[in-house]
Order: sequence, then C-alpha cells, then structure tokens
Amino acid sequence: MVRYTIYGWLYIMLGLLKRIGVLRWRVEGWENLPPRSMGGMIVATNHTDALDILVAGKLLPFAYRVAWLGKAELFKHPVAAWFFHKMHVIPVQRGKGDANALAAAEQALRAGEVLLIFPEGTRSRTGILNRGRSGAIRLALATNVPIVPVAIIGTQHGITGALQGLPITMRIGKPYRITPLGHRASPEQIHAATDDLMLRIAAMLPPEQHGYYAERMKR
Repeated sequence: MVRYTIYGWLYIMLGLLKRIGVLRWRVEGWENLPPRSMGGMIVATNHTDALDILVAGKLLPFAYRVAWLGKAELFKHPVAAWFFHKMHVIPVQRGKGDANALAAAEQALRAGEVLLIFPEGTRSRTGILNRGRSGAIRLALATNVPIVPVAIIGTQHGITGALQGLPITMRIGKPYRITPLGHRASPEQIHAATDDLMLRIAAMLPPEQHGYYAERMKR
C-alpha cells in the first residue's frame, strides 16, 4: 500500500510538471513493452544519473512499477532503509559478488516484479556507456524472464537540467529472451550475451554515447 501511495504521488507531481512544460520528457517504443500479464521482466538501461530511476518510474506505465537494485549504503539510515524496502529496492554490496542480492532479485522476478537493472553496475560520470556486467544476463538465465533493453538520453544534466526544461527521452527496445546455454553457461557465453545486451542499448543511444562499444557499433 505504501508503495502504491508513493508511486501515485510520483505520477501526480511529475505529471503536473510535465503538463505545465517544466519537464520535457517523452517515450519512444511503448509498443515494445511485453504485456504486464506475462509476469516478471528485466528492464535494462544505461545509467548516467540518479534521475534515471525517476525517469523510468514515471515514464513506464503505472502497472510496470519498477523494483531496482540499490547500493547497500542507501540503507544505513533507518528511515531511508524503511523507504527503500517499501519501494522494493534490493540492497547490493558493491565491488564484490553479492549472492544474497542475486537471490533476492531472482525471487522478485519469479514473483512478477519489473526489475530495473543498470548493467554498467554504477553511474557513468561521463554520460557514455561503460562495459556491461553480467548480472542481468545471469538473472534472465535463472528465471527465463524477458529482457527489455532501454536507453535513457538527456539525464546527464541531472535534476537541475530536467527542471530547466532540457529534453529527456526514454527509448524502449524490443524485448527478447536469452537462449538457454545448457546446464552451466561458460564465462565466454555470459560475456557474449552481456555484450549483446549492451549493443542493443547502444543502438538506441546517440553515437557520441557509445563509449566502450563505439568500435563494435561502427562495425
């Protein structure tokens, strides 16, 4: 109930700012979203600023309310911990494999959650794509949920830029499922699948944001 209330206020406030022209946010590719009745799915997007979470939370339909993985440091204060738990944020110990976080993320997907994942693992301070990490692929393999690649453009200017009316676009790509890789996928297979996901995201970004994947995008 708390989560619905917070999301409701988010929709109302950001929707009002958008209606009066303060926020210039738009979506491309609505038709690519899998039906919500299909259950859990991974929304994988590039990550430039904390604003990306607000953008995804507002621009995706209300039925696609996202859960996401957040750094464990966010949960240090009791009030913040309460808030993030209510919003279905999964704490992650950064810098090392966090089996508990992956298990919690698997459980959320099996329960039908829309899980927002930033495959780069952290924000890109430059606005260009960093090398992707394998978490999204491993979760998709474990749960057989579809991955929805998404590109968010314009958040590199942060909340200040958004309130100044700088445009932000969220592009939703075609969903896909990871082909089963046998009983145990090899590191090479996981790496190739991760690169494939990142290239799908890069294809929706301007060339100057291709970053680590620029040379492969040229080919």
